[in-house]
Amino acid sequence: MKTLYIHGLDSKPRKDKLEILAKAGLDPIALHLDYRNETDAYLLLLHFANTEQVKFIVGSSMGGLLGLYLAAELQIPSLLFNPALAMTSIEMKLPKKQDFNSPLRMVILGDKDKIINPNKNYHLLRKEYKSASQKIIRMEWLPHSIDIQTFEESIHWASFHLKSSSLLI
Repeated sequence: MKTLYIHGLDSKPRKDKLEILAKAGLDPIALHLDYRNETDAYLLLLHFANTEQVKFIVGSSMGGLLGLYLAAELQIPSLLFNPALAMTSIEMKLPKKQDFNSPLRMVILGDKDKIINPNKNYHLLRKEYKSASQKIIRMEWLPHSIDIQTFEESIHWASFHLKSSSLLI
């Protein structure tokens, strides 16, 4: 399954995370984006995802925010880590969406996140960005940065849900 991995702000696609996705059979692809200078990152990713026929999105922080919009637009499942829903430190051009439903949205929120308020994220996901297929997991020990073990375990969890939901194509 072609999987788009979208990194966070001031980050880049990590080789170890791409390898975990590949080992899980998710055929990862990624772009290195400079969000501070690329305000059209959403449109760039949308074009890339369509061209590459992406079927699953994994995003972290700013990549989680973009992944939420892309998954709704493309009607594909997603796994989002601490999405930057309340992020206002940079300008990002996003489409005006009313419906954020997608086939399956899995969200990991770290309660120790000092960058993106996990309580605000949780309420935004339940109100403004709600989806009938949404699964939210709150990890009380997890900070903003996702350690490799948590990433790997979350990928296996997501892969299981994709298979059991018949969304793994």
